[in-house]
Amino acid sequence: MYKLLLHVDSDDPAPMSIALSNAENFLAAVGQGEVALVANGPGVRHFVKGSQFGSRIASLARRGVKFYVCNNALRNLGIDPTSLVAEAEVVPAGIVKIVELVQQGYIYVKP
Repeated sequence: MYKLLLHVDSDDPAPMSIALSNAENFLAAVGQGEVALVANGPGVRHFVKGSQFGSRIASLARRGVKFYVCNNALRNLGIDPTSLVAEAEVVPAGIVKIVELVQQGYIYVKP
């Protein structure tokens, strides 16, 4: 089974849009696979309720995509974790989550 790890660390909407498209295209092409997206740094801003990506995140979560958001970045940027979309799972450190997923066999892609 294929495992894809997408990494977004920018609040620029272009990389986030590409990452979500990568997830959609991956699932369409392979049918069944595991997809995780880790956001850290300013990239965590895409997961605040009201973000332009909220509906796409929700749609992909219904298809099994996991979304991990870095608590260190949230704290550094002054973002309250309760302000995030329901699909976001807050992890202590995004970089640690990336390493864990790579060790579990996920292939790292940074759009």
